[in-house]
Amino acid sequence: MPFAERDNRLVIAYSPLAQGLLGGRYTADHRPGGVRAANPLFGTENLRRVAPLLDLLREVAAAHEAKPAQIALAWLIGLPRVVVIPGASSVEQVESNAAAAGIALHADEQAALTAAARAFSPVSGARTLLDGLRERFLG
Repeated sequence: MPFAERDNRLVIAYSPLAQGLLGGRYTADHRPGGVRAANPLFGTENLRRVAPLLDLLREVAAAHEAKPAQIALAWLIGLPRVVVIPGASSVEQVESNAAAAGIALHADEQAALTAAARAFSPVSGARTLLDGLRERFLG
């Protein structure tokens, strides 16, 4: 973001919900199945690390009577020079994503979400893979 602002560039967020991570459904105790289970982003350590951001998304969502994913999209839309391209697998998700454009976050919410997002530091894929193997085979 700082580069885009400084050099007058546009950021196109092609996975603005981080493949569903910012939807608020998953936690270290409730990991996804399917394809996401193999994604390092959804490893136990990363789910622990993203918890403060997800907690804040849920809190802001409750204040706006919205879903965490909608708040994540509204936050990104509120950033300068950002365009979001969220994916959707149903008409309901398309409608929910579109409704995010109508959510006006307060300046303090926008700042808090930015700080929480910057504080999230995911571990690498190799580390996540090792943690997943340990969990699966060693309990």
